[in-house]
Amino acid sequence: MIKQTSALCALFGACASFGAGFQVLEQGASNLGTALAGSTVNANSDASSAFWNPSASFSMDLRPGDTVMDSGMNFVIPSFSFSGKSYAMGQEVSGSDGGNAGEVSYVPNFYLVHQFTERLAGTFSVTSPYGLETDYDGDWVGRYQALNSDLVTVDINPSVAYKVNDWLSIGGGVSLQYMHAELSQATPLAPGRDATVSLRGQSWGVGGNVGFTIQYDEGGRIGFNWRSEVSQDLEGNQHLEMGITDTIMNPIEANVTLPQTFNVGIYQRLWGALDRFAVMADYSFTCWNSFDELDIKNSNNGQTVGGEAVHENWKNVSRISVGFHYYPEFDENLVVRVGATWDESPVTGAKNRTARIPCSDRVWLSGGLGYRYKNMNFNISYMYIFFYNDSGIDHSTSNGAFRTVGKYTGHAQVVSIQAGISF
Repeated sequence: MIKQTSALCALFGACASFGAGFQVLEQGASNLGTALAGSTVNANSDASSAFWNPSASFSMDLRPGDTVMDSGMNFVIPSFSFSGKSYAMGQEVSGSDGGNAGEVSYVPNFYLVHQFTERLAGTFSVTSPYGLETDYDGDWVGRYQALNSDLVTVDINPSVAYKVNDWLSIGGGVSLQYMHAELSQATPLAPGRDATVSLRGQSWGVGGNVGFTIQYDEGGRIGFNWRSEVSQDLEGNQHLEMGITDTIMNPIEANVTLPQTFNVGIYQRLWGALDRFAVMADYSFTCWNSFDELDIKNSNNGQTVGGEAVHENWKNVSRISVGFHYYPEFDENLVVRVGATWDESPVTGAKNRTARIPCSDRVWLSGGLGYRYKNMNFNISYMYIFFYNDSGIDHSTSNGAFRTVGKYTGHAQVVSIQAGISF
């Protein structure tokens, strides 16, 4: 099992999010072309429905025995910077601004849909729905609160879908989810000398998903999908690093509850003089209030590591996406996509914004192309994401020993590719 989970971690090891919170929403280059608008109703009629809403798989009009597979890679190129000050025991900490703490990352994914009968289909996806990676320079002023933060999830999600009648389909499945996390920060030993404390843990959790799709018109459909919370009980070790020495200090444990999500989407192919266009939209509600605090405990005595939990106090948030397809008359196999998204931050203010997750409200602007050739499809998209405004931080540890004050600015570019085949 250790070798198997190590292989999973290697495959998804550089996954990171630039969605609000630490959701990884880069699920299908076809969907990113419209900034996720229409993803809940499978607007692109591909196997990514295995993740977004298995009940929407029937939009592909497969015959019994048909199989569709799609796989893709998303390259996330973030840039965010800090300006401000940090204090330790009331004294200003000397050091740099931390540089660009965003790490260039990749997010792979795989989706499969198989049509068993005219009314029954099975779907399967392997994705990374949550992830985080921030890495500051070792001498940055806020090093006593955060240096490196690395979180990876791998979600294995088999589902089934059933076509109740010509206009209604339903679906549901189970998620088996692996999580690996590593957090590090500096700790002062003597004036001018620091050591690094890192916390490393992993776990498996179980969740589920349920959804439906209504085909209200030949060219229009609406859909809904719910994903449950996933409770992760991380277990691992606390490490003290001084130079080349890495000493395991104590076993640790922590619970992280990943949020439940509700997605609603619509797709409509237009008519008349506009029949070469389609419009679509998605609304998502994410219950981030489940991420109230990060309490890492010593497994031997039950005491909180460092003497205090990190109070996150996140709130529930919304995400709204709108998008358009254009199907050129000169080539029926080509589709042009554009979209935009408003993505609300779950962070409730400067005092609850941490250096590990300097989250902010953000805007996505995207475009992409898709092309079908015989039984294959190819998709590419580009998305630009930017902080809607500067994000202030005034975060102190509960005992007041360390405090970071300032602001963050940031943006990211996402390049996504996807290829699929049906047989």
